[in-house]
Amino acid sequence: MTDHVTALPDLPRPVPNLTCGATVTGSEVIDCRLLVQSDPAPDARLAADGAWEIGVPESTVPLTDFLAPEEDPRILDDGWRTAGATLLRRLTALVEAHPVKAKRHLVQIRVPESTTRRHLRNLAQGLAAAGSPVTLSRKDSGPVVRDIRVDLTDVAPEIAAAADRELRLGGILGAATALARDLDAVPDGARTADWWRTTARSMVGGLPGLRVKVRGPGWLERKGFQALRSVSADPLESAALVEIIWDPAAADGDLTDERPDTVLVGGGAVAATVRALAQLRSPRKVLGLVPVTGVLRAPHPPLPGRPDEIIEHLGGLTTQLNIAGEEAHRLQLAARLATADTVAHAARRYRPRRIVTVGPTTVAAKVALGTRTGALFCPDDTLARRITLRGAKVGERWWPMPLVADLQSAVSSEAADLTGEPTGPAALAAALYLDRFSGDIPLIHLDTAGPAVADAPTPDTGRGPTGFAARSLVEWLRK
Repeated sequence: MTDHVTALPDLPRPVPNLTCGATVTGSEVIDCRLLVQSDPAPDARLAADGAWEIGVPESTVPLTDFLAPEEDPRILDDGWRTAGATLLRRLTALVEAHPVKAKRHLVQIRVPESTTRRHLRNLAQGLAAAGSPVTLSRKDSGPVVRDIRVDLTDVAPEIAAAADRELRLGGILGAATALARDLDAVPDGARTADWWRTTARSMVGGLPGLRVKVRGPGWLERKGFQALRSVSADPLESAALVEIIWDPAAADGDLTDERPDTVLVGGGAVAATVRALAQLRSPRKVLGLVPVTGVLRAPHPPLPGRPDEIIEHLGGLTTQLNIAGEEAHRLQLAARLATADTVAHAARRYRPRRIVTVGPTTVAAKVALGTRTGALFCPDDTLARRITLRGAKVGERWWPMPLVADLQSAVSSEAADLTGEPTGPAALAAALYLDRFSGDIPLIHLDTAGPAVADAPTPDTGRGPTGFAARSLVEWLRK
């Protein structure tokens, strides 16, 4: 195992504990107020009475163009998610600098009379998702702000009655983002098979119906994961396949061989999503598959005069490695090869209703959609719309992209079944490439190349991995 693994915090890290009720008093209370304002300040400020104030805008902004706001106000960004994240970061800095408050404190946030159930849910998402990033410099036990109470004194009785449920749901959604972000922030060299075994045990955490298996290098070799193993710099130590299974029947004490409703293939967002679905007791059986390579090894072009290499995938399909370009581009291809093996395994072994691949796949998606929107490739227009709207409800933007059948030939090769360097639109070609490995099972591809990593801090996230897609997947699959 890589030496610096011991410097990593245990995952999942705890998120703030959210409660609600009437006003409480005491020396440990850090009072805060959430105010509706026409032009709120971008940060929390200390009021004259010693309470911290954070504003939310009077107006809202739609998070998708696929539905008119008057048809469903849930697609509107009300600013409460951002307010929660901003306030949490400000209070974290306050508590870190105050030894007494670091040991004993209760953050109390008084919300206004106009508060709705969705406001509370969004506030909880921001509070849970806004923790500090994983660091290798010290052993980090979790968020500095541990306990948060939402003061419901001013809200309507029917809103207060639903507050516990909304805060719990929002907290789980936000925690999924935080866990996805933390998992993706762990360096590739640290994410070995052994590290995943330790982390997986913590992720299960006694949740009924949630099981995790970590398949090691020997198992991968026996099952034919040649492409995945070929792109691992240390296939004998680091290569693995993590299987995270949420089975609602098993949670009730019944073990069944029922095929999964959905298989998710990807990285941190996949692991975090399945854990959140178990916490919410989703009625769907969902399997998450995380291909683990450790440090990726980029394929290299052949020597002059030599033919391109051809790699055989699990299931028999072959890919011609007619590679070109910079190392970063070739590393994207390496990740795609590992994903392809995993998709083939999902289709052959589990026969789910659908397979969903998620992760940063192509620079082209980032160029086309920017850094706040993910690209959605789905063969079913109705389902694509549903995923887009579910994402908007939890603050994540998606844009459905066309799957042009005429471009199927772009991923074909004369020397093999498929080419590693398709012609035509790169993001679309990558989705079509992965689709070939799912056989007759519908494949949905979520390319998060733009929003997966933030180059600079935003109101919702810090710099680095963002955990994007986890909330959308949980919101889609939780019912």
